[in-house]
Amino acid sequence: MKIFVGAKPDRKHIQALIRCKHPDSEPMLDMFRKSLEETKLALIAADDPVRIHRLQGRAEVLSDFLEAVSKSPEILERVK
Repeated sequence: MKIFVGAKPDRKHIQALIRCKHPDSEPMLDMFRKSLEETKLALIAADDPVRIHRLQGRAEVLSDFLEAVSKSPEILERVK
Protein backbone atom coordinates (compact mmCIF):
# COMPACT_ATOMS: atom_id res chain seq x y z
CA MET A 1 0.00 0.00 0.00
CA LYS A 2 3.04 2.23 0.05
CA ILE A 3 2.20 3.80 -3.31
CA PHE A 4 -1.32 4.98 -2.50
CA VAL A 5 -1.26 5.32 1.28
CA GLY A 6 2.29 6.15 2.31
CA ALA A 7 3.70 6.72 5.78
CA LYS A 8 1.37 9.62 6.60
CA PRO A 9 -2.02 8.85 5.05
CA ASP A 10 -4.11 11.85 4.06
CA ARG A 11 -7.67 11.55 5.36
CA LYS A 12 -9.18 12.81 2.08
CA HIS A 13 -7.22 10.27 0.07
CA ILE A 14 -8.32 7.42 2.32
CA GLN A 15 -11.94 8.54 2.06
CA ALA A 16 -11.58 8.51 -1.73
CA LEU A 17 -10.29 4.93 -1.53
CA ILE A 18 -13.27 3.99 0.65
CA ARG A 19 -15.64 5.39 -1.99
CA CYS A 20 -14.08 2.91 -4.43
CA LYS A 21 -15.71 0.17 -2.33
CA HIS A 22 -19.20 1.47 -3.24
CA PRO A 23 -21.21 -1.05 -5.31
CA ASP A 24 -21.27 1.39 -8.23
CA SER A 25 -17.48 1.18 -8.37
CA GLU A 26 -17.37 -2.62 -8.52
CA PRO A 27 -16.98 -2.71 -12.34
CA MET A 28 -13.91 -0.47 -11.99
CA LEU A 29 -12.39 -2.75 -9.34
CA ASP A 30 -13.12 -5.76 -11.55
CA MET A 31 -11.28 -4.03 -14.37
CA PHE A 32 -8.24 -3.51 -12.10
CA ARG A 33 -8.37 -7.14 -10.91
CA LYS A 34 -8.58 -8.40 -14.50
CA SER A 35 -5.70 -6.16 -15.54
CA LEU A 36 -3.61 -7.49 -12.64
CA GLU A 37 -4.28 -11.09 -13.67
CA GLU A 38 -3.42 -10.30 -17.31
CA THR A 39 -0.23 -8.59 -16.17
CA LYS A 40 0.76 -11.63 -14.10
CA LEU A 41 0.20 -13.90 -17.10
CA ALA A 42 2.26 -11.60 -19.31
CA LEU A 43 4.99 -11.57 -16.67
CA ILE A 44 5.18 -15.35 -16.70
CA ALA A 45 5.66 -15.36 -20.47
CA ALA A 46 8.05 -12.39 -20.66
CA ASP A 47 11.67 -13.07 -21.50
CA ASP A 48 13.04 -9.56 -22.05
CA PRO A 49 14.44 -8.02 -18.83
CA VAL A 50 13.09 -4.56 -19.65
CA ARG A 51 9.60 -5.96 -20.27
CA ILE A 52 9.81 -7.97 -17.04
CA HIS A 53 10.66 -4.86 -15.02
CA ARG A 54 7.83 -2.88 -16.60
CA LEU A 55 5.33 -5.65 -15.93
CA GLN A 56 6.55 -5.97 -12.35
CA GLY A 57 5.99 -2.25 -11.86
CA ARG A 58 2.51 -2.43 -13.36
CA ALA A 59 1.61 -5.42 -11.18
CA GLU A 60 2.90 -3.62 -8.09
CA VAL A 61 0.78 -0.53 -8.76
CA LEU A 62 -2.38 -2.53 -9.50
CA SER A 63 -1.89 -4.76 -6.46
CA ASP A 64 -1.12 -1.79 -4.23
CA PHE A 65 -4.26 0.03 -5.35
CA LEU A 66 -6.51 -2.97 -4.75
CA GLU A 67 -4.96 -3.55 -1.33
CA ALA A 68 -5.33 0.13 -0.42
CA VAL A 69 -9.02 0.05 -1.35
CA SER A 70 -9.52 -3.15 0.61
CA LYS A 71 -7.82 -1.88 3.76
CA SER A 72 -9.01 1.75 3.54
CA PRO A 73 -11.60 1.48 6.35
CA GLU A 74 -8.93 0.15 8.74
CA ILE A 75 -6.53 2.90 7.71
CA LEU A 76 -9.17 5.59 8.22
CA GLU A 77 -9.69 4.38 11.80
CA ARG A 78 -5.97 4.89 12.47
CA VAL A 79 -5.93 8.35 10.88
CA LYS A 80 -8.75 9.70 13.08
